[in-house]
Amino acid sequence: MKIQPGLGHIFESSSMGFSIDTSEQFPDNTQPSTHPFKIINVSINAGGNVIYQVQSGTINNIVPLLDDYISSTTVLLDRVTAGVADPPTAELTSGNYDATTKTSYIALRSGPDATTDDFPSSDVTSARYPIVIGGNDPAVADTDTYGYVFLGTITVDDVNTPTAFTVSQNVTGSLWGDRLKLGSATARYYYARI
Repeated sequence: MKIQPGLGHIFESSSMGFSIDTSEQFPDNTQPSTHPFKIINVSINAGGNVIYQVQSGTINNIVPLLDDYISSTTVLLDRVTAGVADPPTAELTSGNYDATTKTSYIALRSGPDATTDDFPSSDVTSARYPIVIGGNDPAVADTDTYGYVFLGTITVDDVNTPTAFTVSQNVTGSLWGDRLKLGSATARYYYARI
């Protein structure tokens, strides 16, 4: 009989029998928790704006883009380029915050392919390709062109000159999404963590 060792248990066997040691069912985890789409490394840059990174994740096995403020381009979340931040870094300016709550809503925006209607678009050159964005509207409505899922929020003490921030996380894994479009009604988007 063979049982593979796993988290919280050790299996030992010999000609005299076998035993399972479960004395450490909940081992101490000193590693920081990380998961796909986690908002990380939030800080305030020299220009006084909040910058952040997002751990690489997928939607329907497609790696989204992030608007990388350092290179002023959109880049894949999983890009690995010598001499630049990995994952890429995004910046929030005063226009990216809800003026009342002082919160920016970090969302994953995806749209169907304009030709095939496949969701999400796998054409990285298309505006409908999945991208992580920061915005000031907590109730941005889905449209026939785009569906939104909120990954998390970044709240600051002052939208013009932030000195402190709080991060909240809504999504803790990669996603599978579906888009349903029936007749003239606005398309509906559904997401599940995988």
